[in-house]
Amino acid sequence: RTQQALDIVVDQVRRFDSMVIDLLELSRLDAGATDINVERFNIVDLTERIATRYGEPDVPIDVARRTSREVALDKVRYERILGNLIENARNHGGGPLCIELSPAKGNRIRIAVEDGGPGVADREREHIFERFARGSAARHRIGTGLGLALVAEHSAAMGGAAWVEDRAKGGARFVVELPTEVEA
Repeated sequence: RTQQALDIVVDQVRRFDSMVIDLLELSRLDAGATDINVERFNIVDLTERIATRYGEPDVPIDVARRTSREVALDKVRYERILGNLIENARNHGGGPLCIELSPAKGNRIRIAVEDGGPGVADREREHIFERFARGSAARHRIGTGLGLALVAEHSAAMGGAAWVEDRAKGGARFVVELPTEVEA
């Protein structure tokens, strides 16, 4: 029983530590105290590496025709965005996970992470990217409600946007659209 109690305490400390790090990151974003470090890279290769790093090495990555593979973005922010979307899909969505990269208007790229879970209710979509917001499907699951807020903040910092929509086959489709040439 002592080991079980210790395991619970360690798990809670890790969650608390993660939440503090997320809150500090959001505070820095609010204060404009974070730099944008633009690098040119192959977004398909980096997307595959990030998916593997976040425990999804076999996730299908669908790259639409005419998608610009070479982009100039902040790699750290892109990893934070994609990593949070993958964790969100795994922890709150469920079902098959898929990542889609496609071109968007005006030299932009669209990144979508889809899951086969319950989706996000229409009435919750406007608020799901707010700090501490949790959809009804996530109420009884682990999480702080900060991951999607970080996705929205990092996207906006790079001149992009984030939103959620229905997945065609049921589930949620979290979408981020970013310019392919971010200015530092």
